[in-house]
Amino acid sequence: MEIITTHVGVDFDALASMVAVQKLYPKAKICFPGPVGREVKDFLLLYEGLIQDIKIEEVDLDKITLLILVDTRWINRIGSFYELVKKRRVKIHIYDHHPSHPEDIEGDWGICKEVGATVSILTSLIKKRGGSITPVEASLFMLGIYEDTGSLSFPSTTSFDIEAVKFLLSQGANLEFVSSFLNRELTDKQIFLLNDFLRKAKTWTINGVELVVIITEIDEFIGGLSLPLHRFIDLKDLEAVFALVKSGERIYLIARSRTPSINVGKILSFFGGWGHSFAASAIIKGENLIEVEKRLYEVLKKVIKPFLSVEKIMNSAIKIVSSEISLKEAKRIMEINKLDFLPVIDKDKVEGVISLNRVNSLLEHFPGEVSIKNYLSRKFAILDSSISLKKAQKMMLEKQSKEGVVFKGDTPVGIISGNVLLSAFHRQKNDPEKRERLDLGPLLKKVVPLKIQELLKQAGRVAEELGYKAFLVGGFVRDILLGIENLDIDLVIEGDGLLFSNQFAKRVGGELKKYRNFGTATLILSDGFKLDIATSREEFYPQPASLPRVRAAPLQRDLFRRDFTVNALAMDLSPSNFGLLIDFFEGERDLREKRVKVLHSRSFIEDPTRIFRAIRFEQRYNFTIEKETQRLIKEALREGVFQKLSRERIREELIQILKEDKPEKSIRRMQEFGILEAIYPGIKLTSQEEKLLDSLVDVFAWFEVLFEKKVKKWLICLLVLLENLSEEETRNFCERYKFTREERDSIIITKIEAERIIRELKTLKKLLPSFIYEILSPLSRETLLFIMAKAKEKMVKKRIFFYLTQLRDLKIEVDGNDLKKMGYKPSPLFKEILEKVRKAKLDGLVKTKKEEIDYIKKNFILEKKDANPGSNIYSRNFTLFHNHS
Repeated sequence: MEIITTHVGVDFDALASMVAVQKLYPKAKICFPGPVGREVKDFLLLYEGLIQDIKIEEVDLDKITLLILVDTRWINRIGSFYELVKKRRVKIHIYDHHPSHPEDIEGDWGICKEVGATVSILTSLIKKRGGSITPVEASLFMLGIYEDTGSLSFPSTTSFDIEAVKFLLSQGANLEFVSSFLNRELTDKQIFLLNDFLRKAKTWTINGVELVVIITEIDEFIGGLSLPLHRFIDLKDLEAVFALVKSGERIYLIARSRTPSINVGKILSFFGGWGHSFAASAIIKGENLIEVEKRLYEVLKKVIKPFLSVEKIMNSAIKIVSSEISLKEAKRIMEINKLDFLPVIDKDKVEGVISLNRVNSLLEHFPGEVSIKNYLSRKFAILDSSISLKKAQKMMLEKQSKEGVVFKGDTPVGIISGNVLLSAFHRQKNDPEKRERLDLGPLLKKVVPLKIQELLKQAGRVAEELGYKAFLVGGFVRDILLGIENLDIDLVIEGDGLLFSNQFAKRVGGELKKYRNFGTATLILSDGFKLDIATSREEFYPQPASLPRVRAAPLQRDLFRRDFTVNALAMDLSPSNFGLLIDFFEGERDLREKRVKVLHSRSFIEDPTRIFRAIRFEQRYNFTIEKETQRLIKEALREGVFQKLSRERIREELIQILKEDKPEKSIRRMQEFGILEAIYPGIKLTSQEEKLLDSLVDVFAWFEVLFEKKVKKWLICLLVLLENLSEEETRNFCERYKFTREERDSIIITKIEAERIIRELKTLKKLLPSFIYEILSPLSRETLLFIMAKAKEKMVKKRIFFYLTQLRDLKIEVDGNDLKKMGYKPSPLFKEILEKVRKAKLDGLVKTKKEEIDYIKKNFILEKKDANPGSNIYSRNFTLFHNHS
């Protein structure tokens, strides 16, 4: 016999899941393990023939061969089937969406996945197997999903549930039917209980988190306790509620949460309860209300972590200004301090705010000297620094404001915008204090040498001894997740980074270099290995285009100033949490989904070089720049951000792009964004240039394997990029971006000579080696490789190859000393003689040193003059006659 069952107190998700799983196990019978919930009981009375079940009393447990459990895997909640599972006399298949629990049943088969509802899992399986679902079944399945996800509004709702709902609607699910069961009127007894909840509710603040606790006692148990509790939450717009309801000898503990910071399933597990992170219940016997209340308080203190408050996400670089300042000055203050808006405060009262967008708009129509006084917005919210994000959102909505001024007591301490609040809401689920953190330890062991691992652990211990926290940040953490070795180590210290660096250097040895203005240090170990150490900080700019100044800040603010989410990852080095990932901005998810994403909307305005880095990173790792980041790049380019950059910085970023293994991909992307045109009008990548860049890969590989020498690959790629410019434009480009003289000469010579060289070399006539040497020897290796790639004729490539492999490094054996021994007086003509010998050797006329000397004697006549009869030494001048015969 095959039996389908679920947990006692059957709800709509459990009921729907039993009906759904029967489609996968058509021989199995549905059997309720015990009492069902009040709403489900009413449903079954009304639709009596929908569920064909057998009573538990009719089931012979010894004859069950397969037990199929849905919507639970906790042994204490399966009623009469407890003994059967305990003795393991049967195969068990489990389908469940709850988090794992120590008392979970181990199944032989099934799917357990944390989604909004179990029936979502089963709907997906039915869809994949091509099974049919009637409109009535689709409506029941939808009812199960909507009940467990709060009509898709609970934090536990996933895209998996949305897909299931989409499919069920296509199968005829009726939302009016679903709504009729979810939004039922309360019974008289439930209304009485709701009023009782309203009277007896009290607020507890635990670890900075506000929640409501209801403690009451009723004479007679009222079915459907959760319904009045939900209505109570809706009326009060609460984030979390715990209700202790005593009836007879039992205390019913029911909890609901709408915030990731309060996991009620985990909290109620201390009371033998069961449920999700957002909904759970427990039945407590043999205790009084006062004891349970005290125990609940202690458990909450232990489990609830400090929530993400306004203070943790606000911009603390608040600048309070007078209403008399000019538009131009307001713009300057906001840009150098990275502010979205400025509050105007007079006599401790906020008079209004003015945003950067508003100032920019006004500057298009009015002179910069006009004051901001008449353009202030009166729509702003006054927020306390300790409130939650949800409360801040509510207050800002009430004021119809996009800006909030944050106070601590009577002191303004920060500002917050709607965009920042929205981003924080989406980051909240990735707050490392509120979710299971990924352990990077196993990955660390794979890609990081043991010596470095021990060094990082030592850093964590030293920081803890000082009362600090140490973190590994940036590209190192990113590359661990990518499985790439990267020994460029950056440590960030929440505390005094310089004091930490002193203590760490004493512990591990090495030379310490400090940079006090920035709160950073570099530790160089005895073997040359380097670590960069910094105080966790944020940057601000005292004036436009000046070097940034820094101030201490929490790790989250330190990471927020970085370029992309994937580079804003950190790894905890504290002994108790060593190796755990810290990810405030969903960087790990962006890595998995191969996405390049900036951290905030002004990222490219603050540092336009990030545009180059976004493209470089996208192409190097085969990622995609996400749509909003693409929009911000285009917006920054429209604002002319490159005009704010020094040309040297643009040159260096361009060089970095051209150094990539396949720069043509990055250059093509730059062209799509209009970056090439912004760098220099006329630069473009045609299909011909793209093919030329692609062919360079083989040329580079051939050259480096054959000669074991490095060339400036980026310079050759740049030569390709400048193909469409005239000689004058090329000279102007080189001057504008301040290339070195050597680089400039190479670029200009290539522009002038490349076509002529190709014409000279492509002839089918025989060319003397000395001629090939003469026209190619003045050229740099970069120019030669460029011509080799550019030329379509094989003869050109062959002759350049011949020059590089056999002619370029050919040496003659005679030198100036030999000429002096032969009687020649040192003179500029020495160079000419030696060059003639080189040509002879290139053309195969001489091979040995003796032949070189004979060649000189034969072709160059020494004429003696002014002999001094009393001396052994003759003053010798010579006249050079070359024998052309």
